Amino acid sequence: MTSSTLTRLRRLFEGPRFADEETTRVAGIVHLALVVASTIGLVGVLVQIVLFTAGAALSPLDLLFPALSLGLLALLHRGFVYTAGYAIIVLSWGTMVAHSAYTGGLRSSALGGLILVVIVGMLLFGRRTLLGLLGLCFLALLGLYFAEVGGMLPANALEESGPRAYLSRMLHLAAAGVFLSLAVHSLQNALARARAGEVRAEQILGEAERARRYADNILASMAESLVVVDAEGRIQTVNRATLKLLDAMPDQLLGRPFSVVLPEADAPLPHEPQQGLVERVYRAPGGREIPVLYARSPLRGDHGEQIGAVCVASDITHLKRAEGSLREAKQMAEEANQAKSRFLANMSHELRTPLNAVIGYAEMLMEEADERGLEGSLDELRKIQFAGKHLLGLISDILDLSKIEAGRMDVHLETFDVADMVETVLGTIRPLADRGNNRLVVVCPSSIGFIHADLTKTRQILLNLLSNAVKFTDHGEIRLTASKTLRDGTPAVQFIVADSGIGMTQQQLGKLFQAFSQGDSTTSRRFGGTGLGLAISKAFCDILGGTIEVKSQLGIGTVFTVRLPYTDPHELSLSRRSGSFSRTVAEAARVAAARAALKA
Repeated sequence: MTSSTLTRLRRLFEGPRFADEETTRVAGIVHLALVVASTIGLVGVLVQIVLFTAGAALSPLDLLFPALSLGLLALLHRGFVYTAGYAIIVLSWGTMVAHSAYTGGLRSSALGGLILVVIVGMLLFGRRTLLGLLGLCFLALLGLYFAEVGGMLPANALEESGPRAYLSRMLHLAAAGVFLSLAVHSLQNALARARAGEVRAEQILGEAERARRYADNILASMAESLVVVDAEGRIQTVNRATLKLLDAMPDQLLGRPFSVVLPEADAPLPHEPQQGLVERVYRAPGGREIPVLYARSPLRGDHGEQIGAVCVASDITHLKRAEGSLREAKQMAEEANQAKSRFLANMSHELRTPLNAVIGYAEMLMEEADERGLEGSLDELRKIQFAGKHLLGLISDILDLSKIEAGRMDVHLETFDVADMVETVLGTIRPLADRGNNRLVVVCPSSIGFIHADLTKTRQILLNLLSNAVKFTDHGEIRLTASKTLRDGTPAVQFIVADSGIGMTQQQLGKLFQAFSQGDSTTSRRFGGTGLGLAISKAFCDILGGTIEVKSQLGIGTVFTVRLPYTDPHELSLSRRSGSFSRTVAEAARVAAARAALKA
């Protein structure tokens, strides 16, 4: 017999396959039972037709049974596994009982097939079906007995002859052998699956044990404290770092409420609000308090319910000590800075008076030297005058900065003509611009007119910006543009100072308005200056409630834009007549001064 023939026979006795393993097993048994039943039925029909007078003893049930078996086989392959299984059992039982009643009653060889029904039922559906089938078989035998005794069997019931009985029992024996071998095979497969399950279970247990040891090692090696609590807030697990942090033994913590460690965690866990990274205080069993950086993450069950939480904490005792030291150092530095600022602000008169005297006497001596024609002495006296004025300007800048830091810089509002103020500033700047061969361009329309603001600080801002532009520009152009605008809906005067000088990098722009700071170390050596002018200008803009912006490109030039709020003198006059006073500039100045005082 070729291998292809064996393969076809094997496929013939194999049932359909399904995703579920148990359904596939039942389908295989039902398939085999239907194939065997159909085969036995067809063989029995053929034998009776050939051997027993051309089918004279052939029963109608002999033809019905194989036909129904083939129909159930088709039903099985359509997926009705358990329906076909119950049907083949009921069909086999009914056929056996009916055939026995038709061919000899209790002496019929068909009764031997009941054992096949019991075996198939046991293989398919287990113990309960087995007991039910045994009960049906006993009832069938009891019914046949009373029917035979009472003469209720069919009148034409046939006695089975020797050959018929022999053939029937041989078929039953062969079928019983097939199904018993199938039962043994199923038991062996079940035993093999059980052993494979044991091996797999041991592997899973080993993997779980290794995973547990791995997790325990991770927890033990953590530098942070870790506490696992259940849904009631009781401690279930602690790591080595927690025991070391709290200087405690495991039995002092396990099973106790987490509130013994963290007093804020008094409520049960489901009602405790979830927190991020926050500062908390752990309490050791001995009462020692430990500042920690604390975080909590919920543990979820299979259905998303909260079954506990993982609490992680880091000891920040050293950080808190360092923070306290830094706070004390900062406070001492601020007190020293304020003392310095107060000292310089209070020394304004004492520092300026001697310098004014030196400058005054130098000018008197210059006049006298000029009258006497002492040209050599005149040059020396000019140097004294220039040095004195330079020193006076430097001291004035330092004193202004000190007043700003001390919060003692006042705002003095007055009405002035913008064009006249600009012309006054230009009178100071023009000589410096001519010295560097720079062209000074001014755009200040007369229509700007008068405004009500702080004249001194506005003039000082422009003077500082133009001085810087002149200082860093050589054989170039410096442009001053004045105009009126709106800033956040409030009237403002805008000044734009643009130059074609050396420009600045983005790094230099980042520290532009810091006191005593310039672009780099070479700037002060090459161009001079203390780096206070822009810092004072920025502070003045803040005090007046305005803004100062800068744009620059290295080698191209720099543009400063200043916007300062003001009050229209006409509206100011009307408000005074009506008994009210426009506080646009005054309020902005007071807010800015209070902000500067807080920073100081």
